[in-house]
Amino acid sequence: METEDPSIRRRRLRDGRVGNPVALGMGVIWLVLGTAGAFVLGLLVSLWFDALRAIFLNAPSGTHVSGISVPLVIAGVVTGTLLAGVGLPAGARQLDGYRATRGAGGWALAIGVAGFSLGVAVASRGWVAADRVGWVVTDHEPPDPWGWGRWTLYHADLWLPGLLVVLSLRLVWSAVQVQRRAAASAATRDRLLIKGLRTTGTISELRIHHSSDDSGGRHVAGATATVTYVDAAGTRRWVTRKYNDASVIVQGGTVQVLHDPACPDDDNSVFVSFLQEPAALDWV
Repeated sequence: METEDPSIRRRRLRDGRVGNPVALGMGVIWLVLGTAGAFVLGLLVSLWFDALRAIFLNAPSGTHVSGISVPLVIAGVVTGTLLAGVGLPAGARQLDGYRATRGAGGWALAIGVAGFSLGVAVASRGWVAADRVGWVVTDHEPPDPWGWGRWTLYHADLWLPGLLVVLSLRLVWSAVQVQRRAAASAATRDRLLIKGLRTTGTISELRIHHSSDDSGGRHVAGATATVTYVDAAGTRRWVTRKYNDASVIVQGGTVQVLHDPACPDDDNSVFVSFLQEPAALDWV
């Protein structure tokens, strides 16, 4: 039997991460592990791509990749996928908790793609060379000149890592933009927690979101709720907010609304909590 309100304990734990060096350290450790997993995936995907590339460049009787341990590759793919799939999101959550804001997920994705790109770039330095550049050589037929497809594969050690680097830079730029918006939103939230107005709102409309897994199963992936409330001037207003935990959202249920009476028309100055004891990150 518990002697502490679970909602209060959850808030205490979440607020305890704010500015906590332990949360920062755990976030960094998880991101490093996730990046390492992405790097391993990049190495192994590059190895698989090299095997296909060698077949096309050197024809069935030419030089191909040899000495590859299939069980080792499978184990590496599974390990890399687990590290990247668990480490990157966990690191983002820890950093978001440390800073009491959102937006670290974009950085986690950018860092993961960068680690994957580095793995591809490193492995591409050891790709199988063409038996004869520009020509397909077989045992029974005269040499046949390459077409544009083989030339493209031949130079893949240049354009494939380059393309991934460009993608990584694009994700970094996107993460910077998301982080700026999240920081501005967090600053507004913190100001309103001190100087804003709180009122009770009602969920007037609810849409549950589902996602499918690899086996075809469906599970709840969050919800979008339309909340109605009355502002300081007596005007009824509606705002729509998405929340990842649909289990706490009920059609017709009450929620807390935090808003700025000086800017009633500014949607960015309205925050909703679907929990009765919200931590800083529970306001959306």
